[in-house]
Parts: sequence; C-alpha cells; structure tokens
Amino acid sequence: MAHIKAMVHSLLSSPCSLLCLAILMEAEAILEDLSPSPLQIFGFDVALLAVPYALLDQKSLKQAHRYILFNCDDVQQYVREHENIVKSQTGKRKWSKAKSHSNDFIEWFETGALNDDILDFVKGLSRGPNTVAKNFSAYVINGYRFHTKMRDGRCKTQNSGVTVEAITRSFASSKDERPRKDSLTYYGAITDIIELNYYELCKYVLFKCDWFEVKEDKYGMKFVHFDKRCYQEDPFVLATQVHQCFYVRGHLEENRYYVMKRVPRDLFNMGDQSDGGQEFHWGEPSDSSSNPTLPVDDGEVDLVRTDVPATIIDQPLPTLNDQPYEIDYEEDSDFDDSDWDYME
Repeated sequence: MAHIKAMVHSLLSSPCSLLCLAILMEAEAILEDLSPSPLQIFGFDVALLAVPYALLDQKSLKQAHRYILFNCDDVQQYVREHENIVKSQTGKRKWSKAKSHSNDFIEWFETGALNDDILDFVKGLSRGPNTVAKNFSAYVINGYRFHTKMRDGRCKTQNSGVTVEAITRSFASSKDERPRKDSLTYYGAITDIIELNYYELCKYVLFKCDWFEVKEDKYGMKFVHFDKRCYQEDPFVLATQVHQCFYVRGHLEENRYYVMKRVPRDLFNMGDQSDGGQEFHWGEPSDSSSNPTLPVDDGEVDLVRTDVPATIIDQPLPTLNDQPYEIDYEEDSDFDDSDWDYME
C-alpha cells in the first residue's frame, strides 16, 4: 500500500487524483482495522454494517437466546439431559413433551448451570444476553450481502431473502405419536439483524425472519406466498447458517413468488483464523480455470488512445498540505448513514 501511495503522490495533477489518494488512504485504514474474530459456535468470520442499538422485548429475547442454546455445541449435553427428563414424564403426548422441552429449557438450564463443575463459558450462557442488542440493516457473510426488508425497500436489488437447511422433527398433528425427523429447507425474508452480547463473554449475530410456507408446482419449482407464514414462534436463525435466495413473481398468480437460489460472491481468503476448520473467503473468485475458453473480463477499461501520437504536458505538482479537499459521496439507492464496523 505504501508503494501505491508513493506512485499516486508522483502523479498528482488534478482534484481527481486527490480523490483517488483519499480513497486509497481510507481503504488502507479499513484493511488495517480488519481483525478476523471467529464466532464461538461455528468459527466463521463476518463483517458488519452497524446502525444504532435496540432494546429487545422479552419475547424476542427469549426466542433468540433459546435458539443460540439449542445450536451451541457446549450446551448439547444439557439439551439432551432435559429432553430425557421431559420424555420420562407420563400422561403427555409426544407433541406436548416436545413443546415443554422447547419452552422450559431456558429456566431449567439457568438453574442447573449453578453447579461448581460447570464451565464458566456455559454458566455465562445460562445467565442470558444483555437486553440491549446491536442492530443492523445490512450484513456481509460467506459471500452474501444481506439486507433487512426495510432496507430492501430503498434499493433496486433484493437481498433480504434467506434459506436455511435444518434437521427438524415434524408432527402431523398434536396427536401424532410417530413424528418424522427429516432435513427440511426453510425459506424466508429478513426483518431484523441483531447482535446479542452475553456481557462481553461472547457475541452472536442472528437474523430475525418471516418464514413462508413453501410448495411445488407441477414442474417441481418451489414457490411461496408472502401472506402465508409459518414458524412464527421460531423467527431467529444464526447468520452463519443461512444462504441467500430471491423471489420472482409468477405470471399466472399475482401473489405467487418463485424461489431462486443465489450464488455467493465477493470472497477473499481469511487464512486459518476460524476455529471451525471451515474456510471463509472474500474477494471475487475467478472462473477462468473452470472454463478457459471464455474471455476473462477483469473490469479494467483502457483509457489510453493508441491511434494518435502522445502529447506530454508539464504541470507543477500540487502539495497535499496546501490544498485541502472535500470528498462528497453521492448517495445512491443502496446507501444509508451507517458506519462500517467489524466483529470484535
């Protein structure tokens, strides 16, 4: 970066060059501040677009806290222990037992974690997160740029659609005594993005979503109706678990939206910083190796004319300190007044 700035200093001859230098200096500052910090559940690194804090209501706080506990490896033995206790109860159907296990686990876990032989990390999780959570309107992870539905309303692009796969126990009805355990794919749209802080012990980022009922047409294409929602008691999902999709309105039925998967992009190599053993990349991958017959477009435009003789103009170089400059970033449809922040 120092060599690049030296080259720019030697070529300064217009306000445009000053603007380029300012952008390079800002990029250098961002790269220096970028310190990978793995999430403690899945070991992924993320970058965030920060906006103000928000006070969570008790229902949302409980839902988010419960989801984190049920998806944390360090808590799984306690999840199984409580599930066995609930299963041993007589006089209840399996559906009622599963509901009791989901609703009562937080209180049971908080009491059981008071034992001296429990890890400090697990004890910290049992006490629950701070009711004040950091709030976001955009989030970048695993090659996807996610927006909330409200932010999408100000943009020409669609980035609020999410899809997640999970192994779920499904009941046909409350009387079903033989539930099925299958891998299901859920489709939804992000309504909120929060970072829960367990009093500086750990932090987890979650997406709060509207989940939609999904169906297939006669051609096997999946579609949803935005007014038919489901799983409203479980709106949260970890940001590390989701992939991105978008919805395309059908031609025959106005309220039918077909699901399209999106390919991740903008990835670069973060090295071996994560604990999960999974690679996380940023920067755009090259497709030249997979299809060498296609021309490679690196996005660069040659602005030098080769059909006329070159003309050299002598002009004194301006001094940076003597020429203050002001950069006016024009606001576009995908920009708000938020500041870039990074996971600590």
